[in-house]
Amino acid sequence: MAKLIIVEDDPMLGEIYEKKFADAGFDMKLVAAGRAAQQAVESFQPEMVLLDIVLPDMDGYEILEGLAKSDASKNIPVYVFSNLSAKEDIERATGLGAKGFLTKSSFTPSQLVEEVKKILGGGAAPVETTRPETPAPAAAEKTISGQKESNGKKILIIEDEDVFIEMFGDKLKQEGFGVVSAKNGKWGLKEAEQGGFSCILLDMMMPAMNGYEAIKELRANENTKNTPVIILSNSALDSEVQQALALGANEYYIKTQITPGEVAEKVKELTANF
Repeated sequence: MAKLIIVEDDPMLGEIYEKKFADAGFDMKLVAAGRAAQQAVESFQPEMVLLDIVLPDMDGYEILEGLAKSDASKNIPVYVFSNLSAKEDIERATGLGAKGFLTKSSFTPSQLVEEVKKILGGGAAPVETTRPETPAPAAAEKTISGQKESNGKKILIIEDEDVFIEMFGDKLKQEGFGVVSAKNGKWGLKEAEQGGFSCILLDMMMPAMNGYEAIKELRANENTKNTPVIILSNSALDSEVQQALALGANEYYIKTQITPGEVAEKVKELTANF
C-alpha cells in the first residue's frame, strides 16, 4: 500500500481527494496547513507528496526549502500540485527540489489518482503534467466503496466542469442517490422536463443558457416547479444571490466553500419529504 501525503487547505478538495485515494488503496494523510507539512512528511515517510503552493500560513516554496534541508525528508519525491502554472512558478518549484509540477485544474480527482499511480509505478512524469488525452473512467461507472443502498431518489447536476460533477456526484451516489449530469443549461432543462428528479444542483455560468434563465424555466414547468434547486456558483455577489433566490432557488452556495458532504446533507434535508 503506497503512502501519500497531500498538502491542501481547501476543505472541499481535501475531502474528495482523501476519499478517492483511500478508495484506491493508498495509505494517505491530508495536511491542511503549511507549518504541519514538514513534520508530517518526516514522521509519515510517504512515497510521494502532493504539495499545493498557496497555503494560509506559509507557501509551498518555503515548504520545499525546509524539506530539502532535512535528512529525514530530502529524498522523498515532492510534486507540486497547484493552479500557479506559469513558467516562473514551475522553474522556481523545480529549482527548490520538486520532482514535477501537476496543474490542479487539469485533473479530475479520478484522473489524479491514475496519474499518481503511473508516477509511483515507474512511469516518468514530465516537469509539467496536464490532463491525460484519454480520461480515466468516470466515477459514475465505478462501484464506490461504502456506498449506501439506493434510496430511490434521483438528483440532476447541471454543471459544465467535470471536476465538480465528479466531486458532488460521487458523494451523492455514496449516500444512495441516483445522479444524472448535464453540461449546459438547455441540456439540463431537457433532462429536467422528463421529471422524476428529487433535487437539481445548478451552476450559474454555463454554455447555452445561464442559471437565471434555467431557474425561470424550471419554475415555469409543471414537472419541475416544485423541485428543490440548489445553486452552486463561483460568484458570491449579494445581488446575484438575491436574484437567484427571488427567481425560486432554494439554496445558494459558493462551490469552493462547501464540501461534497455538506451538499449531500442539504440535499437529504430538501428531499426528505419530496
